Amino acid sequence: MNHTITKFFILSLLLAALAACSAKSLTEVPAPSAPTATDEPVFCSTATSYSPGVAVSGTAKFRRRGVDLGSSGGVVTSVTTGAVISPSLPIKYAEIKVLRAGTVIQCGTTNNLGELRALDGVSPLFVPNEAGTYTIEVYARANYTFPSIGKPTSATLSTAVKEDIYSNDVYKISGTYSSNGSGGGINTPLNLLAQAQESVSAKIEGGAFNIYNDWVTAFEYLISTSNTGSADVSCLNPRLDMFWKAGFNPATYIDPNAGSSTLSFYLRDDNELYICGGVTGNVTSADTDHWDDAVILHEMGHHIENVCGRMDSPGGAHYALYRIDPRLAWSEAWGNFIGGHIIKNNTAKINPNLVGALPNGEWLHYNDTKGYNDGAVNTGTSLIMMRLNKAGDGSGAGTAHDPVNAATSPGESHTREASIARGLFKGTNTCTNCGGGISFDKYWTALGRSSNGMGVSTSPFSSSAKFFAKVFTANSNTFTASMTSIMTDDEALHLVGSTSYTTTVSVSSTGTTSSTNAWPGYGIKLTTSTSCNQNVLQPRATTYTFARDSDQRYSNHFYTIRKADLSGVTAIRLIPDSSCTVDLDLIVFNSDYDYAEDCTAYNSTPNCTSFAKVSSNDMAVLSRGSTNTEQVSISGLSSSYFLLNVRGYTNSPTTIPSNSACVYRLADQTGRTLCPSTSY
Repeated sequence: MNHTITKFFILSLLLAALAACSAKSLTEVPAPSAPTATDEPVFCSTATSYSPGVAVSGTAKFRRRGVDLGSSGGVVTSVTTGAVISPSLPIKYAEIKVLRAGTVIQCGTTNNLGELRALDGVSPLFVPNEAGTYTIEVYARANYTFPSIGKPTSATLSTAVKEDIYSNDVYKISGTYSSNGSGGGINTPLNLLAQAQESVSAKIEGGAFNIYNDWVTAFEYLISTSNTGSADVSCLNPRLDMFWKAGFNPATYIDPNAGSSTLSFYLRDDNELYICGGVTGNVTSADTDHWDDAVILHEMGHHIENVCGRMDSPGGAHYALYRIDPRLAWSEAWGNFIGGHIIKNNTAKINPNLVGALPNGEWLHYNDTKGYNDGAVNTGTSLIMMRLNKAGDGSGAGTAHDPVNAATSPGESHTREASIARGLFKGTNTCTNCGGGISFDKYWTALGRSSNGMGVSTSPFSSSAKFFAKVFTANSNTFTASMTSIMTDDEALHLVGSTSYTTTVSVSSTGTTSSTNAWPGYGIKLTTSTSCNQNVLQPRATTYTFARDSDQRYSNHFYTIRKADLSGVTAIRLIPDSSCTVDLDLIVFNSDYDYAEDCTAYNSTPNCTSFAKVSSNDMAVLSRGSTNTEQVSISGLSSSYFLLNVRGYTNSPTTIPSNSACVYRLADQTGRTLCPSTSY
């Protein structure tokens, strides 16, 4: 297809501490001048019968770099990219072209062993019994339909790994046969091999086929009844285009001056995945991702979320040590989880040398590396090493990835991607410090578009709080003691409705103490029910999280609203208790909103140096006065879903105590109390 760069992500993505990725374009970036794109070559899909014919035998495989592990006391402490490993891995379900004198004379597909086969992946691949030279090409491209065993419909693997968005050239490897026309010569097996060393092949085709293999492996895992039961997996059928080139940083598609600010990312509107291949030709010491299977699978996790569930993430920078937008935290955590989970459950298919090298044979990590070590080159370092089976400690070096006190900070980790990723991993895997007892098919149900899935149109504003609530329902409304401990004690991922959110505070207007709800759950529906505790917002100063951003867990409450669900309601009022010393506001966001920060200037730290109450096009209605009683009219809203934000204006770090608490209630235009739902 013709490709123009009119829509990419804001440059703040380049600052992300974890593998950068996003769900939507946050700003329009002018396209750099570029050559006109050419169309991708047509897929080879026509079988030709030859009589007499000669069966071609052979295999297509790829080489890849392995992983070097550092360990102490049976625990992996570092992960770096190492030397090229043996054995080679099969290139499965891939397109085959047979050419004679430059003309395609047969099409085929490799099977699950990488053997050359006819289009069905089973029958022999025949060529005419005629003298001449034949070229066999195997592409990093597939359009292979798996039989629908145990599934309502079949699943089609449709994907390609291409060099760039201009040429649309698909990676391939090739070899030739010379036939004397009597069956001789052509029967000699042709074993094609994609190389992993730039000294052997400058294109490092093995990198492209490794990316391809990661998606094939994830696809096989997800369509298996052992993992997703009888669920329909045809949502995986849409074509996934992947772009990668050795020594090329796809961040330069966004900004030609990106330099060493490397980036791998996924474009949800186009089902396109971009993997970093290095910087200005450097593949030895630069940050590359073509051997970092966890990073590749992380981006593929976004694709899975997009086509089989719902992708609400606004994108942007994300850091494991801070509380961030719940939609972003969820999406990045899902990617981190997929990056570790697929490797753990398919280690031999992805990197067979790891099977015997890992303590207890367990892959328990999300990792990202830079450079490699193979004796000739020794530049390999570890950029990220998150231990997915351990609470609060993300890296082997002992640097904490968002430790959270679950007793004093219930639910905080629903805004922390590392904690969510660990909760997901430990919940469904059997391994050291894991064992939540949740089968992966329950995750698939919770993610998807069935009636109980997070991907249905009536369930906007995705978050880990909503996901785990859906998992709980899919698991017959029960969690094992181990899963409950993982969720609450390990990771502060308390379910919505947990009594841990109930706190007793003084209410000055009545002179009594009252039970209040400290966190209703991100995106919980607001209802006309009048039976509920009052809510309490616990605002935090802006310097408490990102050193610039409004605290998404403590300074904000978010409610899903829709006029059809609020019969008789024309306006919503925010009524705080008189003891509240923090200015509270009321904002109604559109469904695909970007959260607008109340900061108009930053320094290099970055700390906010100038505060102001902002408005944006994503705010459908707002009430941001200086008095604490705010009201928004919802009469003019469409029939769509919107998000109601109760926000503390935290522009005075020196005057907002760390234990601040603002009791409030929501009411309609008549004063009737409005309550959050008790569940998603």
